[in-house]
Amino acid sequence: MRTRFRFDHSWVVDAGADAVLALLEDVPGYGAWWPSVRVIGGRAVPGDREARMVVRAPLGYRIRITIAEASRGPGELRAAIAGDLEGWCAWRVRPAGDGTRVDFTQEVDVRAPLLRAASALLHAPLARQHAAVMREAATGMQRRCERR
Repeated sequence: MRTRFRFDHSWVVDAGADAVLALLEDVPGYGAWWPSVRVIGGRAVPGDREARMVVRAPLGYRIRITIAEASRGPGELRAAIAGDLEGWCAWRVRPAGDGTRVDFTQEVDVRAPLLRAASALLHAPLARQHAAVMREAATGMQRRCERR
């Protein structure tokens, strides 16, 4: 059964790497710039790197997860994912010309029963839904950085 997903997405933001990294470090603030993400819990303290959230896919289904920072390095944040999905994700930022390249990688196993059953049959469409959510992240990140 195909219930494991790996996603890789990249884009360039017209902002400095420090500004992009600061935005990514504020996990409870993701909902302010990422339209598909609604933060429903966690400590909304600046600099906190854990939050419970609901991710809404374009087709309307919702995934409930908790994201918690697992490690960090220069220009990189890695987080554990638990809930309807279980696994990890990582953000990497580095200068790219006058902007910043953002690389996102995620590896997860589907745990929610209905989504788990659907993922076996609809692996490719679900992966396209993830790509749409990440395009929203890129657009929202750019807008947020422009306002700062």
